[in-house]
Amino acid sequence: MLADLRVYRQPFPGDGLAQDRAALLRVLRRRAAACVPHRRPAPPYPRHVTVLSPGQNLALPASSVRVEASGAVDLTALVLGASGTVDGDADMVFFNQPSAPGARLTGSTLEVELSALRAGAERVVLIASPAVEGRTFGQVDGVGIGIASGSLTASFAPGASTTETALVLCELYLRNGAWKVRAVGQGYSDGLAGLARDFGVDVADEPSPAPSPVNLIKGAERLPPEMRETLSLRKDLVTVSLRKRGASGLRARVIGVLDVSGSTAGMYRRGVFTRAVERIMPVAAAMDDDAEMQMFLMGARTVRVDDLQVGDLPQWLATYTAKRPGEAGGTNNEPAAIDEVLAFVATQSPDVPTLVLFFHDGGVTDNRRTEAAIRAAVPAPVFWQFIGLGRSSYGILARLDDLAGRAVDNTGFFALDDIDAVPDAELYDRLVHEFPDWVRAYYPAGHPARTSAGA
Repeated sequence: MLADLRVYRQPFPGDGLAQDRAALLRVLRRRAAACVPHRRPAPPYPRHVTVLSPGQNLALPASSVRVEASGAVDLTALVLGASGTVDGDADMVFFNQPSAPGARLTGSTLEVELSALRAGAERVVLIASPAVEGRTFGQVDGVGIGIASGSLTASFAPGASTTETALVLCELYLRNGAWKVRAVGQGYSDGLAGLARDFGVDVADEPSPAPSPVNLIKGAERLPPEMRETLSLRKDLVTVSLRKRGASGLRARVIGVLDVSGSTAGMYRRGVFTRAVERIMPVAAAMDDDAEMQMFLMGARTVRVDDLQVGDLPQWLATYTAKRPGEAGGTNNEPAAIDEVLAFVATQSPDVPTLVLFFHDGGVTDNRRTEAAIRAAVPAPVFWQFIGLGRSSYGILARLDDLAGRAVDNTGFFALDDIDAVPDAELYDRLVHEFPDWVRAYYPAGHPARTSAGA
């Protein structure tokens, strides 16, 4: 386009009398840039994804294989020989023993280097079990896997399950000198113990377990039964997400910030913010000793409102999210919100890390001042997790992961076009994905907060 524009030497209407070629070219470049629509960068993965059905197999084009699972599951990988059994406990890769020669388990991802497997290995079987103890796969949504190896990208979602407590997702196997992957989807109702015995893993017989203690959440007894049950299940999923990050014991203060600028009125009317707050309450229930959140409303100014305690959830939602609150004004002022939260945190113990869950509908008012406020907040014991709601431009918030020059990365961001379309397990994985890393980077070795984050 610019090559074509260079042939014109007449002044552009409205731009003044640009007489020389260089000045005119600068004008035309600005006009051309304004006319070029924004294009997203090409995705860093192949566009074609092969969707596998149970029993279907594919050749693996590379020695490196990556299998990533979705859903609230724990993974176990078994390295098997020609007999279809393990050689010993070292061939079992799971949470407490995350690696074996050629295989490594990190959270919900299994990475296999086929050429580095132990001598005699001919199969690697990937098994899932519900991450929340006592559940069956009939109570776990969104279970599936993505497989990547060289140019191959494939996915597999097993069929509906009911009473199964263990599920073989897939297997990598050697056939006629070449490695393949097969989708399986076979379930076991007797759990990992029975499945492990099938593959030659010694499992000590255990006495019948005592009844599980009631999972009490402070104040939950005051909730309606359905809301109480949902909160408990979601709290368990938050715990699973933290465990995946090696931070199952992490304790923290949780603060919520809600955008109440004028553009959010429609989302408040549709209940988007009501459902968003319902879904972050379990984060506080899982990490805060008092199971409560301090809450702020961000508009032209920032207003601290009533703390959100579990037992008060229905009343709090009716007061603050049934419609857009008007007490903070109708425009955005992100730096003021950051300052208000920091002023509160300064009155609290710095030994307790703070996670701020900041909901924003886009349209940052002042990118420069917001960036400066984020940089100035680096010394504070606060991690800022920004969550975009809607489809607006998020300005500096969307560039936080590339913000260089900070002693520690104190921010995270992700956008949700439709928060209702995101399963609970995925949402909590994203909400707490970066926080444990920040805790480990911010606090010195031996500090209780860092220890609770798995460092």
